[in-house]
Amino acid sequence: MKWFIFIVVVAVILLVFGLVYAITGAVNKRKRPKYKTTAPDDDPKFLRDLAEKLKAEDEKPDAGNPDNTDASGGPDKGDDEPK
Repeated sequence: MKWFIFIVVVAVILLVFGLVYAITGAVNKRKRPKYKTTAPDDDPKFLRDLAEKLKAEDEKPDAGNPDNTDASGGPDKGDDEPK
């Protein structure tokens, strides 16, 4: 009979701690801020702006460089052969 009472008391204590833990977790979950993160490649505005920027770079005329060098004086990025 002593063991039965001991087991009941331990079970009630565990039940009370479990309920307190569950209720506290539920309350804290509701109070936590909700964040929605997106990568830049998921953003349609970012993709549109990037496409326009790349298109503008491709359309730049390279007429001011007859010696196949960029503005810094170094070899052109497309020039694979050494001089």
